[in-house]
Amino acid sequence: MYCCENKIYSTTKSFDIIDITDDIKKFIADQWGKNWLCSIFTRHTTAVIKINEAEEGFRGDLKEWCDKNISIDARYRHNDLEHRDPKTMCESKEECLNGHAHIRAMVIGNSSETIPVQSWNLMLGRWQRVLVFELDHAREREIVFSFVGEK
Repeated sequence: MYCCENKIYSTTKSFDIIDITDDIKKFIADQWGKNWLCSIFTRHTTAVIKINEAEEGFRGDLKEWCDKNISIDARYRHNDLEHRDPKTMCESKEECLNGHAHIRAMVIGNSSETIPVQSWNLMLGRWQRVLVFELDHAREREIVFSFVGEK
């Protein structure tokens, strides 16, 4: 059996972390099968999905590390609109100036995570949560929940 659902999450700032674990658990509870393989996927290149703690200190440390090592103010070829491939241009100039967000996404990693589900329970560790990381600017992000398993 296969099931898929798209969800929209609104980020509120240029570096934002949204915990979507409870939404995934609710989606699992609404399904017919009890044993699954769950995949969570973002349809964006400047947002990532990661499993980690949702603790505030971690969030602050990661933002501070990104600001120091992948600064929004650094020079990025991606932001040079004179030489940019027209096929990759955004609707507005400001939206295109996001070289830092693309680099952050590559360093932080993953457009998806896969989690086993057993007896309707995500097999996450005690402190693990599924997080959406906004690395560009506040906006709506489309996240795809998909499950494959026995009915």
